Amino acid sequence: MLNEQRCAAKLREAPFVLESGESLSHVEIAYHTYGTLNADRSNAIVLCHAILSRPSLKEWVNGLVGDGCLLDTDKYFVISANLLGGCFGTTGPESVNPETGEPYLGSFPEITIRDIARASLGLLDVLDISVAALAIGGSMGGMIVLEMAALAPHRFRAIAPLAVGGAQTAWSIAFCGIGLQTIRSFDPTLQDRTRLQLGLAVAAQCALVICRSPTELEKRFGLHRKGSEFMVDSYLAQFGNSVAESFSPYSYLTLTRALQCYDLARGRESIETTARTITIPALFVGCATDMLYDPHMIERFARLFPQGEYHTLHADHGHDSFLVDRAGLAAILVPFIRRLEYNKNGGAS
Repeated sequence: MLNEQRCAAKLREAPFVLESGESLSHVEIAYHTYGTLNADRSNAIVLCHAILSRPSLKEWVNGLVGDGCLLDTDKYFVISANLLGGCFGTTGPESVNPETGEPYLGSFPEITIRDIARASLGLLDVLDISVAALAIGGSMGGMIVLEMAALAPHRFRAIAPLAVGGAQTAWSIAFCGIGLQTIRSFDPTLQDRTRLQLGLAVAAQCALVICRSPTELEKRFGLHRKGSEFMVDSYLAQFGNSVAESFSPYSYLTLTRALQCYDLARGRESIETTARTITIPALFVGCATDMLYDPHMIERFARLFPQGEYHTLHADHGHDSFLVDRAGLAAILVPFIRRLEYNKNGGAS
């Protein structure tokens, strides 16, 4: 059974100054841990989740973390934090603005992936972890892993960004923009939560379609109906309603905007120069049927890193393959992690 500890911590940086120039008087991070931190605090693994995932690993990487699993909690201290701007305990739009005494909601300041990465590094400071063994993340989580490594490559012995490249493409920017416009079209004032949740349900359905593949949907649903309704329509409606009931539309707007603006080279000399500064082992995984982040693009990006390596996850689940095909992902990660362990132990098996 996965032994999970739920915790919260205030970052030492207060106020927390954002890239926009605005600031948050303080930032609280909600996080879950698994396993035990060793005496020299060197066995931490940082997991960064995707936009709709919760920090609880039971919900998004169950089976990969635990006793005897890929990320063995007898060996490692695994940390999974809800990201800045989220809605599961970390400072975000649902948090109370100390200046007004009311939740921020639509007035929460714009944040970037770099802001989120800085907050994630701040959590390591609070936990007194100077160097983590590994940072893993997929999609938005992969962006945060890359930003953390670019900001502080000395803080990690290795990284594994999944299903993401070095910047957004016009295709993914457009997709994010559609999601933002969809939610705002239901209430441009951002005041009516009920209407915004309706918009979130539609935006989540659009996101699911673009994050899966035509092959998967055809295999699962084809032309099948339940009564007069296509089964794929029913599935999407259930998914959208579930997201709207469990996730904040304000957090979705905040995080999607951060996604839309992601560019690892922004404010730096170039993507090539940035990649060259990250000299630690870096495992990149592309999903064969991903329409958001083309695996060939990720493979070219991986070659820029001094110790970069690339693997393709062959699955029919589109961009979400790294979430759905856990066995396939584990088969790619196992040799990488075992090699890291071998090198750390000086070549001793």
